Amino acid sequence: MPARVQKMKKGQTFSTDAIVAVVMFVIAVIMLYYLSGPATTNKQSEKLQSEAEKLPATLSSQQNLSSIFIQGSRIDEQKLSEAINLNYDNLKSLLGVGSDFCIYLEDENGNIVPMEGKVGIGSPLANFSGKGCNETLQ
Repeated sequence: MPARVQKMKKGQTFSTDAIVAVVMFVIAVIMLYYLSGPATTNKQSEKLQSEAEKLPATLSSQQNLSSIFIQGSRIDEQKLSEAINLNYDNLKSLLGVGSDFCIYLEDENGNIVPMEGKVGIGSPLANFSGKGCNETLQ
């Protein structure tokens, strides 16, 4: 009697190891996206938005008399001069701002108005048309 030979199908069948590996990979990708994605960006942008809203109020309020140079709709030139001559880190501390900033003035047409010949007051990292915030205008 001839032996009965059964042919086996070639290829991989359903495997729990493969399913577990795929699930772990998907979880890792989701965690990576969450930790470096929109959630982090939103927190940073909320912080910057908060400080951006706080700065104009600080410059015109009566809370910190040494740093205000905006009186109503006018600029106190003596106080502005004192602020321009302050070290950036001291000004940052005085205004209670943690992020980098640049304070500059614009006219009604959107042109930068020089402050004692400078573009603005603040971080040297800020750039306006190729000029740094503290650079002298020519």
